[in-house]
Amino acid sequence: MRWYALYKLYYLCVRVFKLKPYNLLFLFLISAVSMSCLKSKKPGIPEPVRKAVELSGLNKAELLTPMVLYQAAKDSLKLKSLYYLIANMGGHYEITWQIQDSTGKAYSFPINDYPDYKTLKKHLRLLREKVGELKVVHDSIFLDVKTVKANLLTQNIDTAFKYWQHPVYKQHIYSFDDFCNFILPYRVANEKAEPFRSYLMAKYGESIFSVFNDTKIDLISLVGRIHQVVTGDVGYDKRYELHYNYPTLSETANTHRGNFRDIAIYEVKAFRSFGVASTMDYCPWFADSSDGYFWPVVLMPNHHFIPVFYPGISADNLTTPGKLPKVYRRKYSDDSTSLFRLKKIKEHTPAFLGQFNYDDVTDEYVETAVVSVSLTDTARYAYLAVFNNGRWHPVQWSLAGNKTKTKFVKMGVDIVYLPMIVRKEQTIAAGLPFLLQKDGNTTVLNGKTDTKRVQANLIETATRQALRPNKKYFLYQWKNSGWEVTRLLTANSKGNISVALKPQTLYLLSKENRADRFSDERPFIIRNGKIVFY
Repeated sequence: MRWYALYKLYYLCVRVFKLKPYNLLFLFLISAVSMSCLKSKKPGIPEPVRKAVELSGLNKAELLTPMVLYQAAKDSLKLKSLYYLIANMGGHYEITWQIQDSTGKAYSFPINDYPDYKTLKKHLRLLREKVGELKVVHDSIFLDVKTVKANLLTQNIDTAFKYWQHPVYKQHIYSFDDFCNFILPYRVANEKAEPFRSYLMAKYGESIFSVFNDTKIDLISLVGRIHQVVTGDVGYDKRYELHYNYPTLSETANTHRGNFRDIAIYEVKAFRSFGVASTMDYCPWFADSSDGYFWPVVLMPNHHFIPVFYPGISADNLTTPGKLPKVYRRKYSDDSTSLFRLKKIKEHTPAFLGQFNYDDVTDEYVETAVVSVSLTDTARYAYLAVFNNGRWHPVQWSLAGNKTKTKFVKMGVDIVYLPMIVRKEQTIAAGLPFLLQKDGNTTVLNGKTDTKRVQANLIETATRQALRPNKKYFLYQWKNSGWEVTRLLTANSKGNISVALKPQTLYLLSKENRADRFSDERPFIIRNGKIVFY
């Protein structure tokens, strides 16, 4: 059977793919060796590596070829690095996305066709009114174990070793484990796996080192210079927030533009190219405004990470109470306790939570609390969501086990959350919204209170400015599992509307008469007699 399989592979390559027989000799030798090596019980290839190779299919020779090369060179450290990459490769992949309507028809929006973000967003709104709801769905997934080639692995390892073993900063501060986790990986997220180190060293090396006189520099100075050069070359463009696919390295370098996610990935690769241990932190969805934020972090000698924020974004602003519900850190290493590993392969989970491995580092940025939540509906997993871009977006998960009560850990405080579950690939409300207060206590926003209503003057929830004179507005209240219009109001000639509102009730004011058309509006409650937005 073993030689019959080799013959079948030969037939496909020569007869079907028209490859020259002598070009296949090395491939067959590697395949034959791999079959015996993987069956062998002798010490050698670690078990996690064996398992990954067994999943690689026809890509098996691409993973085993570097092993033969490093074994022949008797380079044990590079071989261990290769083992690390392959053993943890099973959780990594490239993904592409499409925007589709309910019929499955796909739409594309070339960024350069729109002069600014406002124009692009208006186009999307008009399209939704014409064709109905649009959704972002995955188009293609390319598993690393089945697609990553030998030359990418060897080139990545060889160039990564260059600055790790001979750092340009004053002292060798990173252990081999640090190197494997935060310098060695060939990818940051789910972008295309491609060589990047030699390209970025050639592109930025002269600019980075031109300002330093000493042959050895301190790490902080190097980090600051890399950050200055990269963000001076690649700038934030809000239009790209509606561009869901990951750009290639050359696309980012050539357009000099991107969203915060793409810029962070690009900058992490720049740090790694020069031997600086780095990865990406992110808040998938803000709790007090639209969208989220992604940023590089760098590992320091004290083994703490420092954030590297995009120019104009400060730590004080980002860590304001009520803004960050969760902060996660992408990692290459596999994690058997992650939702990504615990869930069934075809089980749907919300974006950012069950698609890859990460560490929860929320408490490195803001005060957090553990919260116990009662559920009105049950499922294996429960989620807590924040309101962002007109929708509730889950930001944390819990193994609820089909019970009506569960706990969520490390939750940012002074934030309104909604319990949710997934049913038929849709996230639905599974409880009442609540305010997680700064002291860790909760206030359920059930709309039921004997407290006297409070007279309040309404303002635009998106801009926090006065209402438009003589304009009609819809006042929504969250009831049971959705937004319901409670009143239709008209602003007077001065843009004022005064209305009596109930405490412990979640409201939203919008010009839209349908909740599925919400955009930048923010929900609010009456707190201490005043309107407070969340």
